[in-house]
This record gives sequence, structure tokens and C-alpha cells, in this order.
Amino acid sequence: TYKRIPIRLGTDAFRKGKIRKKTIKKLSESLEDLVSSLDSKKINLIGGFATSAMRSASNGSEVCQHLNTKLNLNIHLLSGDQEAQLLSDLSDSFPMDGSYLFVDVGGGSTELFYKNSSKVMFKSLNLGAVRIYLEKDHLSEWQDLEVFLASLGNIRNIVGVGGNVRSLISIINDDINNSVSKKSLNACLLSLVKLSKKEKIENYNFSSDRADIIESAGKIFLRIMDILDKASLRAAPWSICDALIQKYIDENYANSGVNDFSSSEEA
Repeated sequence: TYKRIPIRLGTDAFRKGKIRKKTIKKLSESLEDLVSSLDSKKINLIGGFATSAMRSASNGSEVCQHLNTKLNLNIHLLSGDQEAQLLSDLSDSFPMDGSYLFVDVGGGSTELFYKNSSKVMFKSLNLGAVRIYLEKDHLSEWQDLEVFLASLGNIRNIVGVGGNVRSLISIINDDINNSVSKKSLNACLLSLVKLSKKEKIENYNFSSDRADIIESAGKIFLRIMDILDKASLRAAPWSICDALIQKYIDENYANSGVNDFSSSEEA
């Protein structure tokens, strides 16, 4: 069961440089409620991962340790490269012909993964929907994005990961599994920017914390498509959470017979 809890750690991390006490309290209470709910359902596998906001916060590691101790959890603080490499498992169901680029646009960072028959390349950048929305992105990160994309082969397919790209494509296409062109994405973003947050929620059933950042996420995909001008964009049928679950199982249950989250009742 998927449940989105809109705490938005990035507002603290990107504006203040640290997670504030009141935000830690809110996060702790939300996780405590979640763990209690999982315990009541007799869930055996509970784990967690922290990503860009915690990486950017000066006290991110300390916050994770506090939550682990208080709630008896095992939250891992991932590096950007570790997060980018998670896309490797998710890319296995696609042809390894060098025409696919996998892109995960989150709140604080963007991860990219590319592979063909002879090489694997990945990159994590401090470009994310919340970071751009708060105007905390930097030119150097956009330049690093351009350099990485210029090193790739003949990309024809950009596979977007996560709720932002699914939300964008659902506006453009009736079938979320169909790909979209750069022209269609640009038209979508131009129409969204004319709407208020309330109108986006009412018209497209966006959550409140999606409605204010959706255009910022779209800007990253549009810039990638500007550079890879022969590529179309599609949404992945999975999310980075799927890869995180598999990673957690691999690290903690390798010899227990629980080795595939898609078939395990414990997961």
C-alpha cells in the first residue's frame, strides 16, 4: 500500500541548511504512526532510506540516527551515486541497446542511469523539483547535466521514474503508458503555469505538495529533451521505492528465502 506523507524535508534542508526541530518532531510522529500501523498488520520487513534532503542537511545523519534509536528502525542515508545506481535494477526489463536513459526527478536531486552492452554510466545532480521551486538550484548543476548527456550515445527513449513524470504524462495522454514528445511536454508546462495551485488540484487531482512543484520537475525533463532532441519521454511502470525494497531485502534477507519483493508476502 502506497501512502504519501507531505512533510517536505527539502524546505528546511535547502533553505536553512538543516532539518529544524519542529520538522524532526513531525517526521518522528508520522513515522511512529506508520510503524504502529505496520506492526498491527504483522508486517515483518520494515526499513527506510533517506535521500537528497537528508544528504543536503548538515544534521541529516544525526536525524537518521535519532529516528533509528527512537523508533527501532534501520534508516540508511544514501549517497547520490547509490541512489542513481538503484536505477540499474529497474532498467533490467528494457533492451540494453544504448537507446534508453533512465531519469528519476525527485524533490532535491535528479538521478540518471545509462547502459549499453559495454558500459554503464550514472550521475546524481542537485537538481530537483523542490530545489528549483525554492530557487536553490545552481548553474553548475545544469552544466554538469549537459556534460553528462553529451557523453551518451544515440538516446531515443527517456524513461522517467516517479510521480512527477507520471503526473505530467497523465495530463498529455489518456494512456499513461504511451510516450510523449518534447513539443507535447512543452505545451503541457505552458498550460500548467497559467493555473493556480488550487486549479491544478481541482483539474488534475494533484496532491497539494505535487501541485506547486510539478512545473519545476517538468523543466528538468524538458531540458533533457532539448539536448537529446530525438528522444521521447515515457513513464516507468515502477518507482525507485521498488528498487529500495529489493535493495533492503538483498542486504538483510539474502539467506532467508525472501529474495524478490514482487512475490514476497512479507514485503
